[in-house]
Amino acid sequence: MFDLRQRRNGRPWLVGHRGAMAVAPENTMPALTAGLAAGADLLEIDVQLTADKQVILFHDTTLTAKTGVSGMIGDYTAEFLQTLDVGTHFSADFAGTRMPLLDDVLAWAKGRVALMIELKHGPVFEPELDKTTVDLIAKHGMEDHVVITSFDQFALKRVKAINPHLATSFIYIGHFLDPLALVQDLQVDALSPATDYLTQAEVDLIHNAGYACSPGGFWWDYSQLLSWGVDSISSNDPASLQAVIGKR
Repeated sequence: MFDLRQRRNGRPWLVGHRGAMAVAPENTMPALTAGLAAGADLLEIDVQLTADKQVILFHDTTLTAKTGVSGMIGDYTAEFLQTLDVGTHFSADFAGTRMPLLDDVLAWAKGRVALMIELKHGPVFEPELDKTTVDLIAKHGMEDHVVITSFDQFALKRVKAINPHLATSFIYIGHFLDPLALVQDLQVDALSPATDYLTQAEVDLIHNAGYACSPGGFWWDYSQLLSWGVDSISSNDPASLQAVIGKR
């Protein structure tokens, strides 16, 4: 199991958000290779299920903004989706960039970098996404190098039921009087609160309950998060985060 509480060299884990989405199209191989080159410890990716039940990297609910094609990931086969250009919307320099399959990303990541995989369920909940993702992780022997995250409590429960050895983290947004109540039946290993609402008190509450605190979102004051003692910090530009870490 990947242990987010076991800090690397005394510092929090550095997470490349959607690879390195500030410098390359999110959830693509150029973004992943950029995140790895920048020194990210984990690369965060979003996965969805295609019409033919393959797991592919994509964040948005609909395809329109990134591809110009209407509909959702679940409306099309992986073969068709991999014909779409997901790079031009970012920059002409990335024209022709394709969506990668999770199977291929796991094969590439093995021996190189850990992955933080967010399960993105569409309007219709598809349990095959959870099962297929777990099976692919096992296929590549990446159980100790992956953290599964989701806003969906049922998805995280299902992952633990299939493979209790996989690390999981529950994502949530907002202020809660008792955030621990959200996860008391989930058997998760970490909580991922939004940085916009995070406080030192909440970090301490999470740690004192035995969970890792792995916040998500976009907080540019990395030094504040470092002082609070979070276990990981996510950045769209891992190189900029490395620059801050290196000064401490």
